[in-house]
Amino acid sequence: MARVQDQAPAVTAAEQKWIDDNAVEQKIRHEKIAADMEELSTQRDSWIDAFLERLQTRGFNYNCDFLRKIKKEEIPEKPKRRFKVVF
Repeated sequence: MARVQDQAPAVTAAEQKWIDDNAVEQKIRHEKIAADMEELSTQRDSWIDAFLERLQTRGFNYNCDFLRKIKKEEIPEKPKRRFKVVF
């Protein structure tokens, strides 16, 4: 005996067209976001450098008002690959 959740409903032509249209629109949106993120790459690199500099000079709050400065040796090397942005 087949369970109800094992039976997928048939997709109508109108529903399939809606799915296909939305897939195309989503791909276009994704390509635009990826292009925008690539355009920001130099600015993002400067943001990261400024952040790492602040960690080494000012430090970060690890508990209430206690600051801890990060030594240069503790900061990982920048990878040789492209920066991966997840959105």
